Amino acid sequence: MAVGTNLGTSVEVAYGLNAEGELSLAATPIDNPNAAYLAATTKIEIADLPPFSVHESISDGTLTVTFSEPMTKVGPVPDGWSTWSSPPFSEDPNPYVLISPTNVLTLDLSRPVSVFGFELEPSPFGEFDFTADFYLGDTLVESVSRVVDGNSGARLFARTDGRIDRVVIFGPVEFAIAQVRYRLDVIEQTAILAFALLVLLVLAVILL
Repeated sequence: MAVGTNLGTSVEVAYGLNAEGELSLAATPIDNPNAAYLAATTKIEIADLPPFSVHESISDGTLTVTFSEPMTKVGPVPDGWSTWSSPPFSEDPNPYVLISPTNVLTLDLSRPVSVFGFELEPSPFGEFDFTADFYLGDTLVESVSRVVDGNSGARLFARTDGRIDRVVIFGPVEFAIAQVRYRLDVIEQTAILAFALLVLLVLAVILL
């Protein structure tokens, strides 16, 4: 049947109705962006990116997330994207979002992380099954599956407990993501600290 979308158009879609927020029994995701998750992670901020600009990656200078397809930045909701969910299901009801032009998207991370997550909402209004596969190299670490409603139903796809460096998102329709968050793996944190100390040592020697 014809339904609205977050892009303000109408499309023909067919979908099955399932329990809202249903999780895969095989996965152990972080269900919602609670205080512990927010405190333990760093957000890659996109607010300062130009409206309707297209990006092949986003970065905070420590971690770069590269997309398999260019993403369009809009927002804050409802500017350019009509709806989102509200706490406790999302971090903010009016986020800036990145719109995927396809229903399958790969996120390649420049460093391994121990925690990674993002919020996702389908473009068409209605409930759709989405899965995020979390990989380390070619090894599938975990799959997180949820039923997400495109009408104010954004949900978190996040996991912890084990290093990952790639995420593959797939579902039946196009979607947008927001609030990309991570926590560096302990090994990576140690390497960055060691490099910073080495730079300081070299500078100290030069200045003597």
